[in-house]
Amino acid sequence: MRISAGLALPATLLALLSKTSGVSAEVLNSDVVKEKEAYSKKVRMIANVVSVSWDELPWKVDEKRYKRFHQKYTLFSRTGWDPKIQEMAKQTPVNMIKNMSEGTHSTLLDYALMSAGWWAAMSSSWEMDWGDWGLVSWESKMPPTFSIAAATWRQNPQLQELQKKFKEAVEKKPNVMTEIVKKVALYLGADLVGIAPYDPRWVYTHRAYNPRYHPGEQYKEEELKLPDGLRYCIVLAFAEDYYMQETAECGPSMGDIGFGYSRMAVTSGSLAEFLRALGYIGIPSGNDTALSVPYAIAAGLGEYSRMGLLITPEYGPRVRLAKVFTDAPLVPDRPIRFGVYEFCQKCKKCADACPSGAITHGDPTWEGYNESNNPGVYKWYANGEKCFEYWCKSASPGCGVCVRVCPYNKPNWWAHEVFRDYLAPVLGGDLGKQIDDLLGYGKKRKSSEWWGFEYNEVVR
Repeated sequence: MRISAGLALPATLLALLSKTSGVSAEVLNSDVVKEKEAYSKKVRMIANVVSVSWDELPWKVDEKRYKRFHQKYTLFSRTGWDPKIQEMAKQTPVNMIKNMSEGTHSTLLDYALMSAGWWAAMSSSWEMDWGDWGLVSWESKMPPTFSIAAATWRQNPQLQELQKKFKEAVEKKPNVMTEIVKKVALYLGADLVGIAPYDPRWVYTHRAYNPRYHPGEQYKEEELKLPDGLRYCIVLAFAEDYYMQETAECGPSMGDIGFGYSRMAVTSGSLAEFLRALGYIGIPSGNDTALSVPYAIAAGLGEYSRMGLLITPEYGPRVRLAKVFTDAPLVPDRPIRFGVYEFCQKCKKCADACPSGAITHGDPTWEGYNESNNPGVYKWYANGEKCFEYWCKSASPGCGVCVRVCPYNKPNWWAHEVFRDYLAPVLGGDLGKQIDDLLGYGKKRKSSEWWGFEYNEVVR
């Protein structure tokens, strides 16, 4: 126990007061990079985050049973070839029209915001399946006027000499290159950034081209081949908006989820271009190419949870993840522990709230539920088929109820942070969940509460 029982009650009261008295958010430094660095440092100090080795994590990999995953078996890829999942997906447009016609669960405005949020992710990026195109291209497609990573620049001997000199210098000082990469990643839009060693176990064996994301095209798949020489995976986390996620599932949360994916594509693609301009490999990745959560764990961004998502000290599970693979010399981070595994064992709030029953109340296992789970890892498995079926019924491209109710999901006010990072691990899952419920966290808010008016009162 890190604090005495006598400190628990005042801190809990502070959390309650902050919800009822309208305490203002802390004014932070205007420098966006310093602001993000300072916030993360503060939270990790409060949460008593400890760096560990992969072997010290509760999640074990049976090397004899675990096999690299074929992307076609991810639930999203199955919408491109599996009749069972395709039949589920057919419900989505019907239920979208139903929602918009009723104007209560989700409105025309909510779906318009969803469309805006997904625009960059889906109009100029293949981060959902194939990768290596548009914003997530593996090589620069920029005109030479605007990028020294462009193809014509790669033949310039003067630039090659400058890149060679730089690379020789930072090869001897990988800590300097690491600071450079992290600063650029935060500036370009990531809220958290960590470095993991390149681990082929988490890279897909094959990639799948899904007609659901490319209308009019045919499904195809091929063996995935990454360039030789990769050394590290830069993992980026993007915080979603707490108040928009309070409307999950559906409502404005749909736009926030989509915008998270758009931010993933823009930032990972930009960071990859930065690395290529220095003469390194830069392979940006969203849902394509490799599994994100294992890499994020290895990069020290958070812990694995009962719901199957990453929980970070700073934002709980309210993050989207992207990656950039590179051969640049970097200093890898280490996995972290801050009590999530122990808390999840007792809490089970996400499993209680899951409208589809996709989240288990049981203990971690070595086996999943269906072909979208990859056995051989000791962890909590989620039933993706049940989850996706509910998405289609509710007509939301991402439910988010588990994220909304998680006790680690808190707004960035100091009193909430004390509860999330300081008290939750001490109180444990049972009592922590009870106090979380008592303080009113995790309750669903109506779409109108975010927009500021009732849609049906304006549009009759």
